[in-house]
Amino acid sequence: NMLESDLIPYQAVSTIDAQAVLVFAPHPDDEVFGCSGAIHAHVMSGIKVHVVVLTDGVAGGDPNLRQKESQMAKKLLGYESLQFWGLPDRCLQASQSLQERIRNEIRSLGVDLIYAPSPWEIHPDHRQASLAVSQAVIDIGGPLKLAYFEVGAPLRPNTLLDITAHKGLKDAAMACFHSQQIQQDYAKHIQALNVYRTYTQDSSVIAAEAYLILNDKQLSLLKVQDLSQT
Repeated sequence: NMLESDLIPYQAVSTIDAQAVLVFAPHPDDEVFGCSGAIHAHVMSGIKVHVVVLTDGVAGGDPNLRQKESQMAKKLLGYESLQFWGLPDRCLQASQSLQERIRNEIRSLGVDLIYAPSPWEIHPDHRQASLAVSQAVIDIGGPLKLAYFEVGAPLRPNTLLDITAHKGLKDAAMACFHSQQIQQDYAKHIQALNVYRTYTQDSSVIAAEAYLILNDKQLSLLKVQDLSQT
């Protein structure tokens, strides 16, 4: 019989090993809601973090305002670089050209750890981003690793990151996205998710982010293509 600890980590980590990091966010705010605890943990360890926001976010408001909100959050988190690729919101496709652009970005920045939305996400842009980044990582191969993060839907993690020390900063970074908070109380939902992720931890862990971290061979076995289409 499988034990609980075979299915979910019972020991949260305080850092995720990396030399340099690249985060792919479908919209301006996903980098913060999904993995800003991890981003800040990397920054505090002296690791350079780069963020690419794939779409213009026009379906959720004014693209210029949304860019400014991401830039405000970047200042708080203190990471290295932020790019906006400006692809059409709600029209993201895991095309060959997007995969090539992602591969080029990974190679040019020389990163060894990538963050992307999980293939179990609900939003179609999140699923297509997951598929495009997964395929790019498979194509490049080891020693690259991909960490799936959760925003709108839980995943089954193999890594829980204790973000207790980063919770205040994550809350402040989430509060930057005023235009989105008017539409939905995303911060409350993410805070709830991060509290829920302490389920298997002792009481000293008050918030955690959940990740599924895989290498290229494990990604190939996952069949992200099928997951992203369902």
